[in-house]
Amino acid sequence: MSIIKPIVISWSKDRKLYNSLKRIIGFYPGNISLYKLAFTYKSSSTESNTNSAGNNERLEFLGDAVINTVIAEHLFKVYPYRDEGFLTEMRAKLVSRNQLNKLGLKLGLDYYLHENNESRSKSICGDVFEALVGAIYLDKGIKGAKRFMIDRIMKIHVDLDEMEAIEFNFKGKIIDWCQKRKKEIEFKVLEERGQGQNTLFKIQVFIDNEGFGIAESRSKKRAEQRAAEATQETLQSDD
Repeated sequence: MSIIKPIVISWSKDRKLYNSLKRIIGFYPGNISLYKLAFTYKSSSTESNTNSAGNNERLEFLGDAVINTVIAEHLFKVYPYRDEGFLTEMRAKLVSRNQLNKLGLKLGLDYYLHENNESRSKSICGDVFEALVGAIYLDKGIKGAKRFMIDRIMKIHVDLDEMEAIEFNFKGKIIDWCQKRKKEIEFKVLEERGQGQNTLFKIQVFIDNEGFGIAESRSKKRAEQRAAEATQETLQSDD
């Protein structure tokens, strides 16, 4: 009885969130607290709980790794005769900050955020999407994460033929932009955390010694691409 009672109370209290998540991810969540944490953006954490344990940053980190793994396996199966270069570029397109932001908006994740600041980062929906996947992984395991990513995302919201046609090289575009304007550009490693495959790279783009986009990833190349993408968005908004 001591095990069942809390679950019944939680269901009654969070019925609306349970039903909403069922519509989004395709199944009822088990540990609802994980999903609440996924929707708690770092800028909305209380003063007494501003460390990473009180917001979705850790889930975002985990979700990023899970998404990349699931997408890599999916592409490996869908394109049995394509080389590593093609698969790498396709994965990069599918996990780009812009793509994850679009997916987060399509799912309406911004509605559930514990953050209503209009000046919040443009990448917030992509961050929350990653955190949601991290929550699903911890709640339902890799099978649940795959089910969500393949059945609810890839089959419904992603057109692989369309993704193939997209030109993707944010780093190259930013370098060309700087060369045409005779500006110096540098992709600086601000921080490296962890070891081996678990190393997390934090990269920032500097143009004429002025700091622009910042991004983190377990892949240094992907972090550079994301930082370049963020820089491109900043430059376009300043035009």
